[in-house]
Amino acid sequence: MPDLGQTVAEGKILRWLKGPGDPVTRGEALLEVETDKVTMEVESYRSGYLRAILVGEGEMASAMSPIAVLTDRLDEVSEESNAGDVAAAGADREGTAGTSKHVSAAARPSGRADNHGGRILATPAAKLLARELGVDLRSLVASRPDGLITRRDVNGALGTFLKSRPAHPMATVTTKSVQTIPHFYVAVDADVSAALAWRKQWNSEHADARLSLNDVFVRTASLALRDHPSMNVRYSRGMIEQRTAADILLVVATASRGLSWVPLADPAASGWHEHAHDMRQALKSAEDGMPSLLLPDGAPALAVSNLGMFGVRQFTAIIPPDSTAILAIGAVREEAIVRDGQIEIGNRCMLTLAADHRAVDGVTAAKFLENIKVHLKSL
Repeated sequence: MPDLGQTVAEGKILRWLKGPGDPVTRGEALLEVETDKVTMEVESYRSGYLRAILVGEGEMASAMSPIAVLTDRLDEVSEESNAGDVAAAGADREGTAGTSKHVSAAARPSGRADNHGGRILATPAAKLLARELGVDLRSLVASRPDGLITRRDVNGALGTFLKSRPAHPMATVTTKSVQTIPHFYVAVDADVSAALAWRKQWNSEHADARLSLNDVFVRTASLALRDHPSMNVRYSRGMIEQRTAADILLVVATASRGLSWVPLADPAASGWHEHAHDMRQALKSAEDGMPSLLLPDGAPALAVSNLGMFGVRQFTAIIPPDSTAILAIGAVREEAIVRDGQIEIGNRCMLTLAADHRAVDGVTAAKFLENIKVHLKSL
């Protein structure tokens, strides 16, 4: 199991994408892992054959512990008792000094990251850190002989990264928003216990349309926007313009291009299957395309920004130009909840709405947030 980040100690193996005896290519998705923050595909750090699976689907595995045996040849002698060697090789992947017998002799010399079929070879921890810092993985030099970028490589680039550089275009746009839009803020605690249970059941029955918690928040926000047309408006030159479609503007942090905005056409109008597909396509387009900060037809009335996967309890966000409000989603936390005079253990998260006071008032914002809570409970 690769290093999944400094705050993630273990992950659940959701699905093996390869079976024993299957050939594996370096950079190819090998399995799906779920942590308390995110669901991700884990790529193979080298080519070979998957000879044995040590941790089955649905089981937990600690970071850097052996989960499978990979060999160079299909007929190579391999026993599960060699798991210690596999663990040692995994530890070496994060920068242990010296060489490992599991690294192919034909591995290429250190150099810039390979674009392996459009994918950068990097550990999940390295990708997460690079995304947080806005570092382009393609610009980094891998210290490992097989070209795998590790967190150490990203940290090594900080000296260059922290030098003076042009500000991201988002700086200009958000500055204008703060200067021209009178923000006010409303926050509520939302019980997401029912939503988590529903999502778990859905994902167990729909492997082709798995949903993240962020997917659930986006669609429930769109449903609430339909229920409250008074929130689906825009202020323009002293007039209030009514919107009809419950479109959402998604704030996306890309690994190589920083923040961008991705418009989603009325998520409430589609079913959950289609919504899952639309969300994957939206995130892919944000990663592959240029950052979108100015929308030619104007932004949707409501934007959604989620920092919960980073453990952020609560935050306030800046309303994008042409939008009326932005929903900031904090981390889901387990805590004691009182229901009907009884104390239970449940899950809550903080929802904070920043709204344009020229277009909506506090009562409208409060009713809108309450409606989101109702949709989360009724899944």
